Amino acid sequence: MIIFLTGGTGALGRPTVSLLLQHGHRVRALATNPDSASSLRSAGAEPVSGSLFDPATLAAAVTGADAILHLATRIAPTWTAWRRDAWRENDRIRAEGTRNLAECALAADVGVLVYPSFAPIYADGGARWLCHGAPIAPTDILESTVTAEEAVSRFTTAGGRGVVLRMAGVYGPHSAATRDVLDLGRRGISPFVGPAAAYQPLVWDEDAAAALVAAAEADVRGIYDIVDDEPLTRAQLGNALAAAVGRRTVRRPPTALVRLALGRRLEFFLRSQRISNRRFVEATGWTPRVGSAAKALRRLEPAGTVAHGGPPRSRRTPGGRRDPAAR
Repeated sequence: MIIFLTGGTGALGRPTVSLLLQHGHRVRALATNPDSASSLRSAGAEPVSGSLFDPATLAAAVTGADAILHLATRIAPTWTAWRRDAWRENDRIRAEGTRNLAECALAADVGVLVYPSFAPIYADGGARWLCHGAPIAPTDILESTVTAEEAVSRFTTAGGRGVVLRMAGVYGPHSAATRDVLDLGRRGISPFVGPAAAYQPLVWDEDAAAALVAAAEADVRGIYDIVDDEPLTRAQLGNALAAAVGRRTVRRPPTALVRLALGRRLEFFLRSQRISNRRFVEATGWTPRVGSAAKALRRLEPAGTVAHGGPPRSRRTPGGRRDPAAR
């Protein structure tokens, strides 16, 4: 197939491009500047100039494609994430960008549109298993991903095959934020904030990429959840992080203090979301290679495999590594 994708140079885009090429697909990717075009070309993709917000160039970019993977995001940096205006561009990519892609795809007779949404839109579920159909509770910065999901649904209603994959927090060798988690762990701090018994959904970046490829290839449509096989609590994640960086323990900041610092906009970071991937596994045969962050955190740092931001940083202990991050 000819696959067109956005966000091809990001933490999710890089392993997805690589896997699509391994599967024999021809990959065309949106390039918004010369640097991204060069990176895409080096990765084996065909860069196509255009903009998500210019329907004319976008229509030309998707013409001839069999499927579209819309992976572009612009996540606000941690130090500005509390500000509503820090999320404006990400909102526009999700809402307006997805709508434009869906309309151009229908006009160009592109059969498939895959969009990775965000699993933490689910309401707090305690220890219950969650999946599509469970209540959602998007904060204002997550409303745009619901809008994007609706655009994909309209694409399906109009005759296309739309697939929404609600992705957990992406971590792994292609995630720059994973480095930061491990660096905090080396300093004795756990970034897995919130109640100790609350579940935090995560997914290995290469497993997330494999799910995207499976969604494009398999005859599925609708909304599915993409997470590790074994969701862990904050306490379990903290213990796994400590073991990975060679410490006896790491400390979680007090939940009350974190709640005050995050505010309502980011309160979803504190929810308990024990999410199941079973529906997608049964529908496509996709199986995560990395089933649990408890195992995954030991895989990264000893081999120096985090693939972004230069050479691996020095380790204080044998057996350190690199870790989870939000998408």
